[in-house]
Amino acid sequence: MSRKVAYGGILLGLNIILLLLVNVLPINTLFLLGLASLPLSIIIMEWGPKVGVIFYFGSVILSFIVMANKSQWILYVFTFGIYGLIKYLIEKDRSIVVEYALKIIVANILVVVVYAILRFFIYIPVNFITIGIFEVAFIIYDYTYSLFIDYYNDRLRKITKMN
Repeated sequence: MSRKVAYGGILLGLNIILLLLVNVLPINTLFLLGLASLPLSIIIMEWGPKVGVIFYFGSVILSFIVMANKSQWILYVFTFGIYGLIKYLIEKDRSIVVEYALKIIVANILVVVVYAILRFFIYIPVNFITIGIFEVAFIIYDYTYSLFIDYYNDRLRKITKMN
């Protein structure tokens, strides 16, 4: 049991380090937020969605403390941070078309929530071009997330001996 707790702590620490880097490297914000979302998928694969929810809330609390820009924190909490749980819930015995339709719908809802919160604090230009870029970027992000999950299951899990 202590090995699992330590592994979870290391993953949470990695998550927080990546979120700290958002403060230091502002030009790579979205990339770093995307990377910071990956440890949640490992937690879900190893211990299930219930532990994933606990990890998510731990990440939310600690990231609030370490992230200087609260607008980026809001973006993380409502999109990247929770995406591993959303992906897990959607990818259950559905066709790939239904999965992607559900993921795109949920992603758009979450982005609208973030926009509704942040529009009072920062200017966010919204037009057909930014919406199109978001849709394409989201599909690339989801595909990359899936590649990471496959890589973890095929290679990294054997190294960590957590299976």
